[in-house]
Amino acid sequence: MSDVGEHCRLHHSTIHVSVLYLDKIFRSGSIPRSQWQLLATACISVAAKYEEAEEHCPPIPDLLQLTKLADVGHTSLSFREGELRVLRHLGWRLRAIPPIHVVGYFLAKGVCFEDDSWQERGLVEKIPKYVKKYAEFFCNLTLQEHSFQQYLPTKLGAAIILASRVALQLEPRWKAELVRLTGYSESDISPIFQHVWNHYEEQFPGHGSRSISPRSVQASTF
Repeated sequence: MSDVGEHCRLHHSTIHVSVLYLDKIFRSGSIPRSQWQLLATACISVAAKYEEAEEHCPPIPDLLQLTKLADVGHTSLSFREGELRVLRHLGWRLRAIPPIHVVGYFLAKGVCFEDDSWQERGLVEKIPKYVKKYAEFFCNLTLQEHSFQQYLPTKLGAAIILASRVALQLEPRWKAELVRLTGYSESDISPIFQHVWNHYEEQFPGHGSRSISPRSVQASTF
């Protein structure tokens, strides 16, 4: 689904919403494997229509070709029927709040501060940009692991901000301004942060313990 989103130049949040839709559909009952690809692609289309400007919504023929649904006989009409099935499974309730929405709000308000320190020095100009890169990375990482869906989006979003600051070795890790912004103290989100960090180190062994610099972040491929 991420590959389709990137190819269609959709916002990351659109793909995150489509994954939430698909997960809800799978939890609603047994879905034959033969229908998975159609429903997944239909979820992307429905999410795009809800999240994106109209001109950014991928045309159905393009989706059929990109996902090779056309190769197995699907047409624009059968795809429309797939979209309708998605809407029915969701009970026509399309509002979804993935953690990436919450993280985007936190980033817009600002999660770096003038009195923060980086490796016992003042912040360099590009640190906020790298915090944003890490936050988006952690959002994508947690999206791929079902166990993170047990958490409130606001709590997971706050834990992702904490993980991003820790990854860049910003001090202090958490501060009063972030408590006011997120509504959570560090102790409130510590178990979720640890879950995020443990999963990060499992997927990228040794990376979490490295000394991070802005240059190394820029060179990383997320």
